[in-house]
Amino acid sequence: MVVYAFGSAADVWWRGIESKLSRLDRLQAWRLPTEVAPALAQLAERSMHLQATVQEGSLTLSSERGSVHIEPVRWK
Repeated sequence: MVVYAFGSAADVWWRGIESKLSRLDRLQAWRLPTEVAPALAQLAERSMHLQATVQEGSLTLSSERGSVHIEPVRWK
């Protein structure tokens, strides 16, 4: 299972739940940087098609509206 957290309260949420999730060996937890949220919102549209490119630990999401480069941080 993979969990992606984002938003300004993500760090607080993680600190509160980290010890409970540490025993789940197959869980991955990642944080998306807060500063990419506005750029991701610009890609959102009805019936959108996104292309994802993963390379060397970073993610680039692209659409007709542009692209956003994301470097997620692995918590677990």
